[in-house]
Amino acid sequence: MEDREGSRRSPKGRHRGFPASGKVRSLLISLAALLVLLVVVVLEYLPRPARFEVGKPSTETIISPRDFQVLDEEATEILREQERRRVQDIFVSRDALERTLSRLEDFFSRVEVLSGEDMPEEAKISSLRQDFESGISEGTLKLLLGSSPEDVRLLYTSVSRLVTQAMSHPVSYDNLEEVKKEAAEKAMSLSLVEDFRRAAAEIASAFIVVNTAYSAEAVNRDMEEAARAVSPVYARYVAGQKIVGKGEIITPLILASLQEVGALSPMGSYQQVAGVALIAVLVYLGAVFFFLRYRKGVAGEWRYVAALCLLFLVYVFLTRLFALLADQNPLWGYLSPSALVGLTLAAMMDGLTALFLGLTAGIVGGVLLKGNFPLTMFVLLSGVAGALAIDRLRKRDTLLKAGAGVSAFLALDAMLTASLFKELRLVFLSGAIGLGNGVLCVLLTLGAIPVMERISGIITPMHMLELASPDHPLMKLLVSKAPGTYSHSIVVGNLAEAAAQAIGADPILTRVASYYHDVGKVKRPTFFVENQPEGFNGHDGLKPNLSALVITAHVKEGVELAREYRLPPEVVEIIRQHHGTSLVRYFYAQALKDTGPSEKVAESRFRYPGRKPQTKEAAVVMLADSVEAAAKALDRPTPVQLEQLVRNMIRERLEDGQLDESGLTLADLERITREFTRVLCGMYHVRVEYPSLVKEKGA
Repeated sequence: MEDREGSRRSPKGRHRGFPASGKVRSLLISLAALLVLLVVVVLEYLPRPARFEVGKPSTETIISPRDFQVLDEEATEILREQERRRVQDIFVSRDALERTLSRLEDFFSRVEVLSGEDMPEEAKISSLRQDFESGISEGTLKLLLGSSPEDVRLLYTSVSRLVTQAMSHPVSYDNLEEVKKEAAEKAMSLSLVEDFRRAAAEIASAFIVVNTAYSAEAVNRDMEEAARAVSPVYARYVAGQKIVGKGEIITPLILASLQEVGALSPMGSYQQVAGVALIAVLVYLGAVFFFLRYRKGVAGEWRYVAALCLLFLVYVFLTRLFALLADQNPLWGYLSPSALVGLTLAAMMDGLTALFLGLTAGIVGGVLLKGNFPLTMFVLLSGVAGALAIDRLRKRDTLLKAGAGVSAFLALDAMLTASLFKELRLVFLSGAIGLGNGVLCVLLTLGAIPVMERISGIITPMHMLELASPDHPLMKLLVSKAPGTYSHSIVVGNLAEAAAQAIGADPILTRVASYYHDVGKVKRPTFFVENQPEGFNGHDGLKPNLSALVITAHVKEGVELAREYRLPPEVVEIIRQHHGTSLVRYFYAQALKDTGPSEKVAESRFRYPGRKPQTKEAAVVMLADSVEAAAKALDRPTPVQLEQLVRNMIRERLEDGQLDESGLTLADLERITREFTRVLCGMYHVRVEYPSLVKEKGA
């Protein structure tokens, strides 16, 4: 994570050589997040039974969310069949079928009569052949004459059905044999004994005759052309109309209507499950590579990883919810809050991290929304928009202004992607939903930032500026108990902020830490010169070493107060380090003066116990503190005197080794010198002495 305003980091050294436990925790947390992500996406694509099936009762009532129409295939096919029949009646003779069925009935009646007469079988067959000239074999006739009346009637029923089916369509000389062959094949699939199936096939073939003088192919072509000319039948629904009620039997039309409004849950497949699981793993590996390559500090801090995973999973669960609703109406997908990820991370961390995770959120959102192209494009662009909408979050109204821009973009984004749908009305409706999505993301971001701060330890500039307010309880305590220290701290803050800005350190952290660096003085304010009433000195009567102990104790007491009032760890560390291990020169000199030539004074008893500054910010506060205190001792200083003073104070700290661990370079020290001099010259510039006006008597 970059060192810049808008990104609070732990003191220097915290991210150098992370302990194994931190790396292991980060890995375990990220793997747990991956497992949850896998469960969510797999559940979205896991094969499951259909909610509605034709012929089964509906388990719920579905109301149409919009106006739409759907093709009624059943009604359309009925009209087409009627048109086919109309054309067929023109070219096909109905009398041919009636005559054939009449002859078939006479044939079976004659068989039944002959079966009951006492005459030779050959005579019966001869009589049948004389009355019915057909190609029925002698074996079939013997089977009929030797069967019971019930079997003969059953065979008659089967044959008449075969003949009726065959002659209900055009039968001409060009397809007669083909029709007879088809009828024979159908006969062989009847539920009769094998001898009767062969008899049915033979009798049906014998009785089927031509029923049109035209070519069957031409008649069928005219029938299909007439059927295609029939206008399709549509069932129309209006918004709020019931499509199906609970317990109502699902028909093909109802199923088609439910599909049109998106009320049918996708069935899913195990191939899809494997695919989306692989996508989730690849996204995870991409994130691991990104953080190990570009954000090592984040990868090694398990608290950072935990906060990022929590934010991402909240987004995933919200998108999963809207994806379920989008199964019924795709417009719900436009509420997927992918801009939440980009906005929150841009406000708390840095732009590159926000952009990467915003794009990642868009990819995962597209998977959860089942690859719907308009919705996938929407969530991708939304994540990018959230990351680019804001850079430094100093005030909450900055987020609100950025949110307004994001909302407008999401509305436009939703309208453009929704234009791929069929209905124009959906474009404007999706625009309104996109606008609401932006508002939702801003509200979620405002709620997410404090939670993310608490989990990760990242402190936003917005939170830092709140700490700088005089209304903060600890700041109020400083004003009431040690007003001189408060005034000193404000000036130190001005110096330190200008210098931090010049060297690329964090100016907000530096200013806030300057305000609180001497807060420990509220315990014994009158022991510090800036708070002493005129003519009073709290050190009167104290030995130098005891006075030095009182002075140095304000660092430890300041750290305790800062922790009690829950100031950020970065501020607490600067309070601890703002004097480093420097020498309390005044009382050390007094101790040397009061001590005889043969006695030695331990210098360590007059040094501050805190650590040397570990960051540029802590070093700048140390330098600003010493320079401001020294500048007060000058009487009507000139710019040259002020610059010389600044250089001397910085040189002292440098020679004393107080800046060795701060990371400041000589170039940084030169910039700090220029900024300190500039600010001090503005504070101590020469003012014109105003003349007094004395009224003369009588004037």
